[in-house]
Amino acid sequence: MSKQIKLRKGLNIRLVGKADKILIPEERPDKFAVKPIDFPGIVPKMCVKPGDKVKAGTPLFFDKQRPEVKYTSPVSGEVLDVVRGERRRILEVVIEAKGEDSIDFGKADIAKLKREEVIGKLLESGFWPAVRQRPYHVVANPADTPKSIFISGFDSAPLGADYDYIID
Repeated sequence: MSKQIKLRKGLNIRLVGKADKILIPEERPDKFAVKPIDFPGIVPKMCVKPGDKVKAGTPLFFDKQRPEVKYTSPVSGEVLDVVRGERRRILEVVIEAKGEDSIDFGKADIAKLKREEVIGKLLESGFWPAVRQRPYHVVANPADTPKSIFISGFDSAPLGADYDYIID
């Protein structure tokens, strides 16, 4: 019989030391994957198929319950594959990076925009899925007005990166 471990108040991993403050040169991968399972609570509907050319910002899929919430391509290139699992569930959209093209969504002065216009820009550009709702960390509903907004500006993981060093 397997040993059962019960955790109370989380698990404190006692690691000695700190992460080294070094920067490693960025290596850009050839292929990128956008996974709908990274966004709990959505039922994706595809906008692209294998072989389509996409620019950074092109919608790849959207949520069936909220079609205004679009999930966009992080890079320009060609859609290589739409990987499906059981019952044709979409597991990932694989994109081969080629070029640096992106869609221009236009500039705007945030101070002069109304709430609906800001939400519209976030929805159109594909940044809305980064807005998460507590307590279940699901993509927020754009029609709801939040009681408060929290912006996470640090990493609390053991040996997490020092953002002050990275920004400097």
